[in-house]
Amino acid sequence: MKFLLFIVLLVAVLVTSGCVEEKPIPDVTPTPQIIYVTVLVTPDTPVTTVTPVSMVTLIPDTPAERKITDGYWCRDTTMNIGTAPTKVTECYQFFPDGTYKWGYSPGWPMGKSRSCSGDPNVKCTYTFNAKSQYEVQGGYSYTLSGDSLIDAHDPPYFSWSALGIP
Repeated sequence: MKFLLFIVLLVAVLVTSGCVEEKPIPDVTPTPQIIYVTVLVTPDTPVTTVTPVSMVTLIPDTPAERKITDGYWCRDTTMNIGTAPTKVTECYQFFPDGTYKWGYSPGWPMGKSRSCSGDPNVKCTYTFNAKSQYEVQGGYSYTLSGDSLIDAHDPPYFSWSALGIP
């Protein structure tokens, strides 16, 4: 008798479980966003009315392709100065005439690279090789990509800098 009551309740639960009405999920409509712009006005500036914008498309901030001559290319790295490993900032500066300066701080001010041979007064040179890389005198080759100057065999890579080293 106990089992009969249990079976009847089980059957009742199973039968009624399929009878529940499922409500449909409503469609989601995107809400337009309104962006207000605040303009600071000085006494000499004419006041302009700003109308709210109903829809704004954001464009990702992608850096423009830099030229090798646009500034300094620097990286933080470790060099053996004497026998001690020392943290330094190493930089290149390339010029439109095909010459460049190299240095690191602390230790070697921007000037002639150690990999350049010849007279100390003769500037180091670089070329653009057949592999679309900038090759500096001494054999190092770099690929320019956005804000990075890359030597795949020698990370960390150089990054563009407006200031260089002191």
